[in-house]
This record gives sequence, structure tokens and C-alpha cells, in this order.
Amino acid sequence: MKNTIIALYLTLSFSILNAQDWSSVYRQVDEITVNEGLESDYEKFEAFWKTLKNKHLKEGKILGWFVWKVDRTSNNNTWADYIIINVYENEQKMKEMNSKSAEWWMNELKLAHKGKTKRSIVKKYVKETLDNKYKKKIASYTNKGIEAYLSQDAAPQAGIVSNYIGVEQLNEDYVDFETKLFLPYHKSGNTRLYWELNEIVDRTDNAYKPVTHIIFEIRNPESNSIQSDLSFAEEMAIKYGIASRKFHGNMEAELVHFAFGN
Repeated sequence: MKNTIIALYLTLSFSILNAQDWSSVYRQVDEITVNEGLESDYEKFEAFWKTLKNKHLKEGKILGWFVWKVDRTSNNNTWADYIIINVYENEQKMKEMNSKSAEWWMNELKLAHKGKTKRSIVKKYVKETLDNKYKKKIASYTNKGIEAYLSQDAAPQAGIVSNYIGVEQLNEDYVDFETKLFLPYHKSGNTRLYWELNEIVDRTDNAYKPVTHIIFEIRNPESNSIQSDLSFAEEMAIKYGIASRKFHGNMEAELVHFAFGN
């Protein structure tokens, strides 16, 4: 039953997605390695932050916030425990939030939890935030959205599984191949519930250097579509499309927490 209740993490509903200029959407992605043995406590810690993220969502400061738990057994090359994604309408709004002081954030936390959470709990998590109790390593990327596709059958729900792919552009035709060749195949075959392509425009010094783009997708488990009747021209297009990129690794991840759609 769980596999048939298909859902999606995206920051916007289907109607808003169509209206949004996705060339102006910015996503800040944190790849997080958690201190050993603290995974369960860390998820409770992020649930505490969800209250503030919902406040910022209602105020228009963000478009969405998502915490994904990486399946370390999904392949032999997983490099993080969690992926956190903050989505902003544009670069200006992202920079405005990033310019806020630590004092501003602490005050926002208290305001968001006022009347909802005991003061002792707020004090506990504020201290853990300042002490950086949980995060052993954080590698961060700033991504500019290029294209996104959301199936009309999709809706947000915790527990869905995504695929996070680091891609290196090998020639100038890469983006066109993704958006004008591969994405239409995903749509026509209904193989994806969600698909997005991002250009990495900035990263922290400890982030992986070779990747230039990030693909984030949710595959449709009910689709068995296989293109078996391709023409010669289509086969050649796919061949050169694959040659325009290099996949450096992927991680499957399950949605744990999100703020979306208010």
C-alpha cells in the first residue's frame, strides 16, 4: 500500500510550479554527516527546526524546506547521512536570509515556538544548535534551478524516496540534452513523479569540486516503460546525450521532515 501512495517533496503545488519561473529558484543544499550514534536524536532536532521553517514559509521567506535521510545501503558510494534543502524564490531572498545574525535566528526560534513548546525544550535545542552537537561535517551547495517537472499524481508525504545525482557537464550541449531529450522521455513514459535539474553556482571549500549540476528525481515505481522502438536518430541522440555528462555518484534518500504548501 505504501508504494502505491505516491508523494513528492517539491516546494510548490502543481499549479504554482507551472506559474513559477524556475530559472529564478535557488536551492541551498547541505550534505550532512552526523556524529555516530546520534541519528535518532538528530531527527528530533530537525523536527524542532520545522516549526520555524513553517513560520518562514507562511511569511514568504522560503518556498520550502526538506530533510532527506540517505539510505547508506543504496550503493557503495554514499557520502552523507542527510540532505537538507532550503528553497528560495530568488537569489535576493536567499541572500537576505543568509545575512541574518545569530541573534536574529535565536529570536525567531523563540517566536516560532512561543505557546507551542516548553521553554526548557527551546533552551535545550538552542544550546545544541550553538554547540553544533549533531553535525560532524557539512558540505554545502548553492543551486540555481534550470528546469523542473512535477507529475499531477504527486503530493507531499514523508517516506517517499528520491534519487540525488551529482553530474559533471562535459560539453556545452549538456543542459539541452537533459531538458529537451531526456526530460521529454521521462514525461512520455511516466517514469518520473518529479524531476529537477540545477546548476551549481557556489559551494563551500569542502564540497566536491568536479560536479557542475545536480539532478534530483523521484521515480515512478508503477512505471515499467522501456523505450524499445527507438529510431536510429533517437538512438544517436541518446548516445550523444549520455556523452555530454558524467555521473559522479548518487544517493537514495527518504523524506523525513518538510515544510511546504502553506
